[in-house]
Amino acid sequence: MLIVSLPRLGLLLIILILITFLSDNSNCDRDDNRRTYIHHNQPPEFRAPHSPPYDFIYVPGDIVLGGFFPIHQPPSYEFGSNQCTAIKRERGIQRLEAMLFALDVINNRSSYSMSSLLNKHNIRFGALIYDSCDYESYAVERALNMLLPSLDQCMPSSKQNQSSSFVAGVIGSASSIVSMAIADILRLAEIPQISYASTSTELSQKPRFQYFSRVVPPDTYQAEAVVSIIQFLNWTYVAVIKETGSYGERLTDDFKAKLKNKTICIAGELSVNVKDSSSYIRVIKELHEDEKYRFVVGVIVFAQEDSVRQILNQTSSRKQLNGRWVFLGTDGWGKKSYPLGNFGRAAINAITIAPKLYLISEFDDYFNSLSPSLNTRNPWFREYWEETYKCKFEESPKTFFNQNYTRICSDTDNTDTNLSVPYSQEGYVHYVVDAVFALAISVQKLIDEKCVSSSKTGVLCKEFFPFDGAKLVSILRNTTFRNELSKRLIKFTSIGDGIGTYDIFQYQITNSTDTQDYFTIGEFSDSDHSNERVRIDLQSLKWFKYNQDLSDWTLTSTTPRSFCSEPCHLGEIRTNTDSQQCCWTCRSCDVFQIAINETTCFPCSANEVPNSNFSKCIPIKEEYLSVQDIIAWPALILSSIGILMTIYTIVIFIRFAQTPIIKASSRELSYFLLSGMCCCHLCAWPLIVKPHLVTCFLIRIGVSLSLTICLAALLTKTNRLARIFNNSQRLTQPSCLSPRSQLGICGGIVSIQLIGVLLWIIISPPAIKLKSEIKHNQKRLVLVCQTDNEYIAGSLIYNMILVISCTLYAIKTRHIPENFNEAKHIGFAMYSVCIIWLAFIPIFFGLRSSDNWFRIQLVSLAICLSLSATVILLCLFAPKLYIVLFNPSKNIHVKFKTTLASHKPSVERPSTSNNNNNNNNNNNAEELAAANRRRRHTSTDFPTEVSLYASKSDSSGLNLNDEVMQTSNVASGSGSVFNGACTDAERHYQLQHTFIHDDETTEFLSTSNHSQYAQLKPIASNLVMGGENPWKKLSNVRYKLDENDSNQQNQTSYRHVHAQHITFV
Repeated sequence: MLIVSLPRLGLLLIILILITFLSDNSNCDRDDNRRTYIHHNQPPEFRAPHSPPYDFIYVPGDIVLGGFFPIHQPPSYEFGSNQCTAIKRERGIQRLEAMLFALDVINNRSSYSMSSLLNKHNIRFGALIYDSCDYESYAVERALNMLLPSLDQCMPSSKQNQSSSFVAGVIGSASSIVSMAIADILRLAEIPQISYASTSTELSQKPRFQYFSRVVPPDTYQAEAVVSIIQFLNWTYVAVIKETGSYGERLTDDFKAKLKNKTICIAGELSVNVKDSSSYIRVIKELHEDEKYRFVVGVIVFAQEDSVRQILNQTSSRKQLNGRWVFLGTDGWGKKSYPLGNFGRAAINAITIAPKLYLISEFDDYFNSLSPSLNTRNPWFREYWEETYKCKFEESPKTFFNQNYTRICSDTDNTDTNLSVPYSQEGYVHYVVDAVFALAISVQKLIDEKCVSSSKTGVLCKEFFPFDGAKLVSILRNTTFRNELSKRLIKFTSIGDGIGTYDIFQYQITNSTDTQDYFTIGEFSDSDHSNERVRIDLQSLKWFKYNQDLSDWTLTSTTPRSFCSEPCHLGEIRTNTDSQQCCWTCRSCDVFQIAINETTCFPCSANEVPNSNFSKCIPIKEEYLSVQDIIAWPALILSSIGILMTIYTIVIFIRFAQTPIIKASSRELSYFLLSGMCCCHLCAWPLIVKPHLVTCFLIRIGVSLSLTICLAALLTKTNRLARIFNNSQRLTQPSCLSPRSQLGICGGIVSIQLIGVLLWIIISPPAIKLKSEIKHNQKRLVLVCQTDNEYIAGSLIYNMILVISCTLYAIKTRHIPENFNEAKHIGFAMYSVCIIWLAFIPIFFGLRSSDNWFRIQLVSLAICLSLSATVILLCLFAPKLYIVLFNPSKNIHVKFKTTLASHKPSVERPSTSNNNNNNNNNNNAEELAAANRRRRHTSTDFPTEVSLYASKSDSSGLNLNDEVMQTSNVASGSGSVFNGACTDAERHYQLQHTFIHDDETTEFLSTSNHSQYAQLKPIASNLVMGGENPWKKLSNVRYKLDENDSNQQNQTSYRHVHAQHITFV
């Protein structure tokens, strides 16, 4: 963008049109007589109206190379003049002298490479150098002077003025905005331009800047270097100060483009104008007072040295701002001392970058040998001398800058130790030399290409004309050589950009002298165009902290932080508060989520939990009940003891199987019950060991069936007792009382549960599963057997029905005779089982909130099963074991007989003797009549012992719990009836009875000496014991008269009775 006034712009357009018309290369074919040639021994001096006069350097030569350098600072409104201001000692004078130095090397062929390349044609290169004042308007005005000599390029050699020359290329300028303004002018005449310091990426745009090239890398690399340094320092929130114009604005755009997809944010962009000094005051004030810059430490400066100087000036003017910011500058600042001036303390800790410095020692010798009296070709050297040594030449005009100098300058000022000024080679000197060498070599190659057949070596051949600028640009961009002076390889990209490396500097305090200086701390390189990388030496990087109270700087090891929000803790993510991604509030991820990055939470799977850093999900360790858990030991101990007790009981029953008490215990059902108790105890082991497919199957089978087996046996016992004793009148014997029938009933009860379990296994096969649960923000993974609640409920309900049934039957049979009180023991067992399972339900279902709920459930279930079996064992079998082992005197059949009261029976015998028949018949008739009359008012005359045997061969009494078989009448109609009710007066008979197992006939066995059996007439009668419990019909009955009757005085005899029913009261 050209910053010129409207009248000046109109004049410029007219001049450009005129030059375009006159410089049309197609007119070179016209007749020479009709052409107008422009001859000039000195370059023209074009000056726009109201522009100040200006100096320039002209060095004659066969081919002239133009040059633009910022010798002075741009005009300032403070001085009220459009004249350029203060001289630039380093950026201006050193670079200008670098071009003159390079031309001397070329023309003198002092370099081996120059000598080998330029010896073929004895071409001398000249120079036309202008002061751009770093101001684009002045640069454009003075660039027009380079076009006019180029108009003479179509002149044939025969008509050329020997002293005339044209500009083959231009070196410059420094700032990108000036280079762009010059490029627009030079493009009209196809004059190549090569810059030594312009880095704007806009200059890479082709074909607008088709003839522009540069030996420095573009700002794209600078922006990348700045971003890399910010990342290295771990800054996330920075401020940007940019200079208005192409350099600052373009570099800012490149910088923002490089920030994409990076966690670096710009707090704000502050603009300064080199022509408006108040803009610097405003920027520093805003940077200090605005709340959004409160945590900003890093300040990126995209500005040239003049703006940098003003920024440091305003910063140092406020004492409280010392050490407040760390400036990060680009090559506009670099390693230059001019921006620091007297404001160096404001720049402490500042980091800058500049193209890598390749010092040329020959230039140092050249520059230090210059003196005002000898260096007459440089019209600005005296001014430089005055500014450097603070003196004034007598013939120099008085200016704003030297008006205060009183000492007279001399050529020896640089040798005076009192006046000496530290000298350092400016960082872009070698780039100026590289640019001059590259352009000279390219011109030489163009001459070699066009003047192949020419024999002349002193002047240009006619084939060289018209000058082909486009061809020269093509040769230039394909030129690669090594500068022997700078030891640097010079090459260009396809669009004319240079390739280089940046040095990284830091402005530090020296420990010895407490002074400040630049120190190289690293470099940034892009050797292969893709692998950008920054390398910083941490040992060289130092940080200084300013103490406001002591007004002193101290060394610290803490890297300054530049941020908007504090980093989030582990397991937290950022929630942006605005469009800036660097300002946020932190929030924790939800439970069981990890922070996969700074903004996203990711849930772990059901089998995983976050690690301690909330950075990744880790598998949950499976939890299960095992024998190592202390909580399982009581169940295992109880189960082991129960198994041993049950096995011991079985052994005792087998060992004493023929004793009366064992026989009276219904051995088949007892063994069935003991096997169920063993299963109950054994169920504890699959419940407690680690879940497996086999253990889950055993749990399904064992837990459901083991208790059912026990309850089925008990229900069969209690049901039989109830059927036997709870019938007030029964003319027929109850069915299904044999051992085989009782086992069949038990099997039927168990089979119902077994069928249900098998269906459950078929529908839902046993399996293990990992059950995930969340308690107290803690996730657990419990390894359990897969179960279905509906099937479990069905199994438990069935067992509960059996328990309730057994309990009810036990209650109904609680009043049977004392010798037949096993029903009471069953009742006690059932009451205990009910209590156990009623306590189990709240434990099993009420402790889900406990951390060990699954362990408690399994252990409580195992304990309940073992306790149920243990209670049944103790209630039913402990008394029997005690009698068998410790009180064998009671283990006899007499102890298992019931004592009854009965009336004296009426016995009707057949006549068997001659002497007694009539008497007996009479006596019996009389006695029967008397008995009928005294039925309930008299007692019997004789006590009677009635014994019931399990079989014809058994002589031991059995309990009523043994099976009673249905009997039938004895053949021949014989029988005997005990009829009537026994009163207290009549209770002279004692009857002891047992039940048979296998006889279905009624047979009276007698051990007396009588051989004749009496035929008794069957008569039905009722015998009620205790007034409420009916007894069943009896079989295999023998009764004994303990006291002899009238006919049998001296002996005890058994009488066999054939009776269909005998009822006791």
